[in-house]
Amino acid sequence: MERLQKGFARIEFFAVRQEVEKLLAAGYSIKLAYDNLKDNNKITMSYQAFYRNLKPEKKSGSKEELASPSSRKPGTENGTTIHHDRNPNPDDII
Repeated sequence: MERLQKGFARIEFFAVRQEVEKLLAAGYSIKLAYDNLKDNNKITMSYQAFYRNLKPEKKSGSKEELASPSSRKPGTENGTTIHHDRNPNPDDII
């Protein structure tokens, strides 16, 4: 199978985006929508490329946030904070 040139999967996806939205709204799973388009020769991209183009919102955070881990505080995910006592009381340890 011949690989698409860089960026062509995105172009293919944008060409069938409205049809993809209709299939998903009709109850098709992502895989069934992909198989339908592939079987009808409307796309030639891989499933991975199709899924990446379908779910760009999965990439959370900007590139700057991902590049600098110091911008996030460890242990503050989901609104919780973890406190660690470096000198625990031996009576508190089970």
